[in-house]
Amino acid sequence: MILRIGELTGPVVVGKYYLVPTVTGMWGYKVRAWPVIGARHNDTQCLKFEHQHYHIDGRFMAGDPDDAWLWRDVGSQPLMLGPDGKATDLPKPIWRRRKCRYLVSPHIAIVRPLAARSDRWQCHFDMWTGKQSRHDGRGWVCPHRSVPLADHPVVDGVVTCPLHLLRIEAATGRVLSPFEKAVPA
Repeated sequence: MILRIGELTGPVVVGKYYLVPTVTGMWGYKVRAWPVIGARHNDTQCLKFEHQHYHIDGRFMAGDPDDAWLWRDVGSQPLMLGPDGKATDLPKPIWRRRKCRYLVSPHIAIVRPLAARSDRWQCHFDMWTGKQSRHDGRGWVCPHRSVPLADHPVVDGVVTCPLHLLRIEAATGRVLSPFEKAVPA
């Protein structure tokens, strides 16, 4: 039986297949069904990105984990063009079978340090630091875009939301600043 990502009560398992939301669109000059995470949205506040888009779920993408350019693009160039190359043509996600390739998307380690030095991102982090996440019975839910984080691992006491890099303290659900350490449980 293949589980939907949204049904998990713990982190994904590398090498296992899951049903993952995919959106057919153009990204990196290729049209295909891309694995996505979260709902379609824009980021006008702080990040100043007005285009409707989805975020690629890098955990289900093939690619060399050391390819910094690929993962920088995964983390900073969302899917915003439909199959016809138009921003207004993004379809709704379709659940497809995908193999998990990474426990955590490699883009997080590459993009997070860059974002922490950006004024736009600093505005975003300042807006959310200290806020409380809610728990949906399976795990924490990011307060920014309501992304369930039960299928993401706890690393050093923190769950990182792959959409906009908010770091949630696993013990309390409090959003941490970019470099704040989690309180030991």
